[in-house]
Amino acid sequence: MPGYRYGPVAPAGAVSSLTDGSGRFYGPEQRADFTERAELTELEIEFRAQIQVLLTAGLRPGHLDWHCLADGGRPDIFELTLGLAREYGLALRVHDQTLARQLRDRGLPVNDHEVLDSYGLDPAGKTARYLRLLRDLPAGLTEWALHPALDTPELREMEPASWPVRQTDYEFLMSAQARQVIEDEGIVLLSHEPARRVWASQERAR
Repeated sequence: MPGYRYGPVAPAGAVSSLTDGSGRFYGPEQRADFTERAELTELEIEFRAQIQVLLTAGLRPGHLDWHCLADGGRPDIFELTLGLAREYGLALRVHDQTLARQLRDRGLPVNDHEVLDSYGLDPAGKTARYLRLLRDLPAGLTEWALHPALDTPELREMEPASWPVRQTDYEFLMSAQARQVIEDEGIVLLSHEPARRVWASQERAR
């Protein structure tokens, strides 16, 4: 997505190891370069700058998330972000079940199961597969990372090959079938706010 590239919130000169030659963040295809080059001190500067933007705007984030780099990509990045989550009283989105188990043992709510990423599913027949997965959903806290979007020229320009992933996610989420199965199975839909409250209370109790 060459036309949809983003730069840091912090001054570019303070976080140069996080950007490519254009001054923008590395793209998904450059994850290995980013993971090798990123300086932990600069990551902390940028992470704090991003959090502060929301706080200054009067918004309260519910959780921290590395988005396309699950669990930060490196153990030290994970530990840095875990520390920030506890400092700011925010939940942390965790993919790796070994890491998740360690946090659960400390009384912190995280996913009990592997995160489902809709980009790993074939768009063909996706609604039927989602409905089966809902019916078979195990007990505990489960996260589905879906990416809904309307089928527009802009979407097709952004993702010429993968736009059907987003369109079919949208169709499923808006369907009466999805609402009915969720109701029939007694599935409780949650934001990150309940988890955030537990993380915040755990930090106050330390």
